[in-house]
Amino acid sequence: MYINFSRFTSAGLTAILLFALTSCGGGAGGTKPQSPVTPTPVVVEPPIEVSPVVNPPVINPPVIIPPVVVPPVVLKPAVLIPDTEEDPTLPSRDSANWDKAVDAARFLSQTSFGATAKDIDFIIKNSKAAWIDKQFSTSQTSQLEFLDKRLIFFGYQPTPAVPYFDDFDGSEGVWRRYIMRQDIWWETAVWGQDQLRQRVAFALSQILVVSQLGADEYARERGFANYHDILAKQAFGNYKDLLLDVSLNPIMGIYLSALNNPKADETLNIRPDENYAREVLQLFSVGLSQLNKDGTPALDSNGNPVSTFDQETIKEFSRVFTGWSLSHTSIFNEMGAYAAPISNTEPMKAYPEFHDAGEKTLLNGEKIAAGKTPLEDVQAAMDNIIAHKNVAPFIGKKLIQYLITSNPSKAYVERVATVFDNNGSGVKGDMKAVIKAIYLDDEAQNPPADSLTYYGKLKEYPLLVSGLWRAFKAQGIPVTDKGKSVDTIRYMSGTLNAEQEAFFAPSVFNFYQSEYSPPGKLAAQKLLAPEFQIFNGSSAVLQANLLAKMIYNRDKNDKDLWAGTGQDWGTVNNWNNPPVHAKLNLSEEIALAGSPLQLIDHLNLLLTHGQISAEDSALIATHIGLLSDPLARVYEATFLIAVSPEYAIQR
Repeated sequence: MYINFSRFTSAGLTAILLFALTSCGGGAGGTKPQSPVTPTPVVVEPPIEVSPVVNPPVINPPVIIPPVVVPPVVLKPAVLIPDTEEDPTLPSRDSANWDKAVDAARFLSQTSFGATAKDIDFIIKNSKAAWIDKQFSTSQTSQLEFLDKRLIFFGYQPTPAVPYFDDFDGSEGVWRRYIMRQDIWWETAVWGQDQLRQRVAFALSQILVVSQLGADEYARERGFANYHDILAKQAFGNYKDLLLDVSLNPIMGIYLSALNNPKADETLNIRPDENYAREVLQLFSVGLSQLNKDGTPALDSNGNPVSTFDQETIKEFSRVFTGWSLSHTSIFNEMGAYAAPISNTEPMKAYPEFHDAGEKTLLNGEKIAAGKTPLEDVQAAMDNIIAHKNVAPFIGKKLIQYLITSNPSKAYVERVATVFDNNGSGVKGDMKAVIKAIYLDDEAQNPPADSLTYYGKLKEYPLLVSGLWRAFKAQGIPVTDKGKSVDTIRYMSGTLNAEQEAFFAPSVFNFYQSEYSPPGKLAAQKLLAPEFQIFNGSSAVLQANLLAKMIYNRDKNDKDLWAGTGQDWGTVNNWNNPPVHAKLNLSEEIALAGSPLQLIDHLNLLLTHGQISAEDSALIATHIGLLSDPLARVYEATFLIAVSPEYAIQR
């Protein structure tokens, strides 16, 4: 029998390339050391003598009804362990619950790092809103906490007393620290229970960008893990609080040169650095042009866009962000960016004598009075920014683009912006309310029929990898260092921006521009496809090869099978080999291999939320039916679906 599989090979890759889509950073909480307070002396009064009461009257005590005490919600500690529990059986295409399963799987492709059978089953039995509420009550996975545990396990000091940039003898494990941080990122994405929080944090990391490629950002792994935790914390917090945390964070301070930024000194020809002041406005909050509530540009009487701020506004904001150095310093700009490493995870320290305390004029002409402390100035600036009408549509639209679709309708953006402006209780920037508004909107759940040819977005590499690993309950593989071993999952990227290694964007503008439209038909139709800016023929081939390496023989724990290939199971912790490092649990898929069509339906739900048509499902089933080995059937079916446009595109 001859079967034409061009639809899954060259045509498939062409479809990925041509598919029409809609589509310069955070500080930990803490306080500055306070001056000693002289305790108030306690004055002991002499006791007052009270005459005893003779035959006191009997008074019936009032009946006291104890208040109803609602037991506090006790969150379980976050853990990072692979799922080894048996999965529920997913419905097949001819089942009454097929459409519900498809809807649940599609929802999970937007809200998590990949659908799992257990989450699909939960939503079928409950609801999408119930799944979101469950996620809201799930403990946050702290990457800093787990990184510290990993460092201690391998015998490294999490916070050395001095910087460890020149680690010639390997005693501080500079390269190992970098790899471990990446491992923890992947473990969080694949094994973390707080999937919604982490998926939103991933989106926020592409808006409030910091990068280890920035000057002086090398060997600050704990700082980047902490920065991620701040994004994850405020993913369920308030956007104004997130902006404040980011503005005081040392990783952002180093990246956008807000660190060691002194006030103006005319005699020394010193001017405040404008880098962070510019980007906090342009990229993190209000954008360059005035917007309507629906995200469209507000135009002047001549039909031209209206600027949100000008150079004078930037200069005024740059004065706000003066006078901050690393926390473990005793004088301003002491050791530059190289104070004790613990400074990487603590908010920057204010030096008032280097802060411009004069009056400042900010957005919309609002003034900050003179005489405020450095912190008060920054807080007032955040109040000024968050009050601007642009923040809701600007940030709301970006979140939709990173989470749902590159080309949301104007009505969808306006609905989300409305909730961003007011959560129903008069609070602006409530991220939980915004998240619900984004995910439970009718356009997210039921795309309009006239948008089906361009609705959705290209899956970024991290989502492509994590989706496969979560679907097949990826188990850790041992890595060794100093004679100790730990099981982890690892994906070490190469040199292509398309692989989007966490916190390795080439610039503050992220890996790609959110308003990018590929030349040709999409640009002619004014449709955006941002992720395609870093996706081309070379990355398409790389993607297919990567998926093959992730699937074939990846259920085996046999070192000899991969010996000498660079893909050995066991590896040391000090190099990026192998680039793909996880063991797939295919036991349930192997059990279905005797019924090819049932296996395809199962994979169709987990990987492509039912997008593979009945016709194509039958085609794949016929092909794998020619293979006698059940495991070979699973490999082949999984690979064909994983390289399809249906898996490449989140719709």
